[in-house]
Amino acid sequence: MVFFNEQSTQLATFEPAYDSDGKVWRQAVAHGTLTAKVGYQLIVNEYGPVTAALADAINYAYLIVPNAAVASGATFWGQIGGYCASLVTPSLSTAVGHALSVLDGALADAGVDYTGLGGQVAVNVTATTSATAHNVILVPELMIGTT
Repeated sequence: MVFFNEQSTQLATFEPAYDSDGKVWRQAVAHGTLTAKVGYQLIVNEYGPVTAALADAINYAYLIVPNAAVASGATFWGQIGGYCASLVTPSLSTAVGHALSVLDGALADAGVDYTGLGGQVAVNVTATTSATAHNVILVPELMIGTT
């Protein structure tokens, strides 16, 4: 259980939360209106954890996925680890075990099994052909974006 009192200097906690089903969550402030099941970056600003759009940049961030839509400026708990059904992606054809990576500011099939290389954020658990939603295991670690 996470204990945190919002303050004028920090709006969300840095402490992760863990569910009994293996999911890992982090709290953040939405940088804009967020869409359910879309991946965003979890970074930090002057008020603590905050989201940002995926970017074509080489930076460290968590991939955070809101389960429901979030209003701009709202504090929410987003998933960063464990099984995530229907993660929204560009149209991808993937094999079971393939890594999904953040490449050029978007989620992409790494074309190989997950090994923890730069940009890899999830493991695909269902084979797909030209799908825009994927069932994955999110990896609850800092990732580094790739270009």
